[in-house]
Order: sequence, then structure tokens, then C-alpha cells
Amino acid sequence: MLSKREREYLSGKLKLSKNYEHKIEHSIRKKIKTLYQTELPLLQNLSWVEDSRCEASKTGWLGKLTSCQSGLTPHNSSFEISII
Repeated sequence: MLSKREREYLSGKLKLSKNYEHKIEHSIRKKIKTLYQTELPLLQNLSWVEDSRCEASKTGWLGKLTSCQSGLTPHNSSFEISII
């Protein structure tokens, strides 16, 4: 899975130094190689993967998350916000 930075770089939204650009490209190439050589062959042999792919193409397939599940609200019930 690509990181947020890698997705931003590929979409052209991120400008990087040449050194960091090289690092990100290397990381992306390594992930693509792993995907094609290891992970994709494993997934192709599973019948339920196609069902998951079809389900994921439907809108709202993940359902709704509560604010705690999405990380917007901490789990600690004693949490307070001070407005200054």
C-alpha cells in the first residue's frame, strides 16, 4: 500500500528535493515489485477476492464510522476541550 506522501508525489501534488524524490521512487518501485511477485499471485488464487473487489466498487461499502472509530474523538471519556 502506498503511503500518503507517495500518493501525493504520484499525483503531482508534492514537490521534493532530488534526494527525497529518489528515495520515494525507490520505495514505490520496491512496493510494486513485491505486489507483482508475491502478493498478487496469492490474491489471484482466492475466490473471495473477486467478491471483495465487486463489493468495494459500491459506494458506502465501508459503512459509517463513529467519531471514535475515525479518530476524531479520543476514547477517553474525561477528555475536555478548553476554548480560550
